[in-house]
Amino acid sequence: MTAGRPDGRGAPRAGRFRTLALLWATLVAALPIGTHAQPPPEAGTTQTPSAPGSPSSGPPAQDATACPTGNDANAFVARPARQAPLVWDFSWRGWDGLHVSLSRDLPRAQRLPELPVFEADRLRLAARVGGRVEVDAAVFSTTGDLSGFEPGVELRRARITVRGDAVVTLPFTYRVDLGYVPEKFTVTEAYVEVPDLPWIGSAKLGIFKPPLGLQVVTSSWAIPLMEIAAPLQALAPGSDPGIEIGRPYAGGRGTWSLGVYGDIGANNEYGNASRNFGNAVGRVTWLAVDRIDVDRPVANTFLHLGLGAVAQYSPSGQVRYRSRPESYIAPYVIDTGTIDADRAVTVGAEAAWVRGRLSLQGEALRSTVDPAGGGRLSFGGAYALASWFLTNDSRPYDRKEGRMASLVPQRAFAFGPEGGWGAVEAVARLSHTDLSDGPVQGSRLTMLMSSLNWYPQRHLRWMLDVGFGRVTGAAEDGRIAVIQTRIGIDL
Repeated sequence: MTAGRPDGRGAPRAGRFRTLALLWATLVAALPIGTHAQPPPEAGTTQTPSAPGSPSSGPPAQDATACPTGNDANAFVARPARQAPLVWDFSWRGWDGLHVSLSRDLPRAQRLPELPVFEADRLRLAARVGGRVEVDAAVFSTTGDLSGFEPGVELRRARITVRGDAVVTLPFTYRVDLGYVPEKFTVTEAYVEVPDLPWIGSAKLGIFKPPLGLQVVTSSWAIPLMEIAAPLQALAPGSDPGIEIGRPYAGGRGTWSLGVYGDIGANNEYGNASRNFGNAVGRVTWLAVDRIDVDRPVANTFLHLGLGAVAQYSPSGQVRYRSRPESYIAPYVIDTGTIDADRAVTVGAEAAWVRGRLSLQGEALRSTVDPAGGGRLSFGGAYALASWFLTNDSRPYDRKEGRMASLVPQRAFAFGPEGGWGAVEAVARLSHTDLSDGPVQGSRLTMLMSSLNWYPQRHLRWMLDVGFGRVTGAAEDGRIAVIQTRIGIDL
């Protein structure tokens, strides 16, 4: 095996841009429906209704609502229609980005019959425009046969995010993440989601992350180390086109989700490069201990448990698992190569325990691959993580998604008696990934990674990672030491 950069880096495929273009065309086309506002009066003037029959009054506006008058039940008098004003907002809100919203209440004549899920009394389109920039720097030391490790500074992630909600008869939310990672552009997420549907909860359509792996479904801004653990890099699917349903249950103590996707790995910034599969992915979570205090996070105590699985089927699929040593500047060090396969099944178990400042987290994954030529291969890995806040902070939880949430420091960094130091966190993680079985010798990677993180406020983060690893089971065996740092801004 030769360590190196990922194969086939380049622009995303045209199909993804067609999906994104269709999404935006739908939103833009929906906005004008019923939102043509009357021109406002000129400055310094006052509009008064004209007297009936005056030359300037003209015929009154007609409404579909009419009522009988006099003794003739067939005689009707039209009522003047009242056009609701267009309410809009366009404002820059500092660290919270650009906010845009347009809304209007519909006249009664334009409303549809009231039905479950539908909102027939208004039109609305709201958007929040933000982004994220993260810059990494790393130095390495290696022994043995490992090669391709060069120190450097790199733009790890640059992303523009547009997210919001709309009501065009049917209420929905949407999100679009257009980003850059080294040497390629990505569409991390581009979807619309209809919430609060009977029985199924919500329905999501577009490009997004399949729900397998706690660190994968958690925002990269909420992960306490610079990169997700190597087993998840290798085995968990990345963002791909699909449709997903799911909802919280038991008063928010648990979540379930189920989805179907295509071409897992084709838009993945990590190592899973499997292609040409139809995929079904499911995940269920449960808060076995639920003592979350929203008003006093440092008193939080909760135990999160979860199970997930992905089944991949194709008459001409290709499986490829690989991983870097938990540094994006480093090359891949374990790699199965391309395996022609009819099917593959990956299952994962996850757990996270939080008690005040302390959090413990772990996951284990196992993938079984059926090669086209017969036989069966098995690959897997696991990690364990411990985190301790030196400040009066605790890791938060997202009940709706069944995952860890982004940290909001209890006292943001500021000078003066009212200011604080932000949040300071110490983290350690041990992981092992095994990509060798039978004729496939993709090597094994063991990594011990530690991190010191400073969050001056919720939109800023500085991280310092120090890690040691060992690669075994292939021609390029050796040891790795890495020191890396990251500065990030999130709007």
